Amino acid sequence: MMGEREEDDDTEEAWLQLRPMEPLPSQCCGSGCSPCVFDLYHRDLARWEAARASKDRSLLRGPESQSCPSKLNPETFVAFCISAVDRLTKDTYRVRFAVPGNSQLGLQPGQHLILRGIVDDLEIQRAYTPISPANAEGYFEVLIKCYQMGLMSRYVESWRAGDTAFWRGPFGDFFYKPNQESSSEQLPWSYQEKTRFGRLGQDLIKELVSCCRRKPFALVCGSAEFNKDIARCLLCAGLTEDSYFLF
Repeated sequence: MMGEREEDDDTEEAWLQLRPMEPLPSQCCGSGCSPCVFDLYHRDLARWEAARASKDRSLLRGPESQSCPSKLNPETFVAFCISAVDRLTKDTYRVRFAVPGNSQLGLQPGQHLILRGIVDDLEIQRAYTPISPANAEGYFEVLIKCYQMGLMSRYVESWRAGDTAFWRGPFGDFFYKPNQESSSEQLPWSYQEKTRFGRLGQDLIKELVSCCRRKPFALVCGSAEFNKDIARCLLCAGLTEDSYFLF
């Protein structure tokens, strides 16, 4: 009987049942994550092909992970319990997730996570950046805007304290360091002549405007007070209101 079972396990039909399923387009968040769900699929497919060729099912598992099951992993979704859901506006929620052991999440500024949700039996994934401090202990928070026709929005709006959500990450190769560039010599050659360092004030804006060979058009993006101050500086530097745009 044991021999017959082993033979049944090595049939073509048995191996096809073990073949990894290709992800749906909705399972890719489109944020350029590494690894992407399609990267993981091709990795698992290569393992499956090697295991089937050698008829060795142990090759399907890959190397054993040594990480704690509650620790973030870019390849595997980890469950986090929702400790609070605060509705800030009619379509915006701030959600707090508990991190076991009063530990830190371990993200650096500029990194993001991938959230997995299931709506109408369809798996979807989206990228979100935590808004909590990088050194927050025992929790992390995410600010999520919901849309009327959004699938992930439907999933998020169903959340209640005590529910579980699944995240993987972190992703993002750019790590923010304050004042990391202090000299134009560290920049690419094509940027050195046109780059200025210092506080963005009236004198610097006048200098930038005066060195333009043609009348410039400025794009200003910041807080309401920042935009107001920069617009005043541009007017003082000789530009007119049709020479700049405030986001």
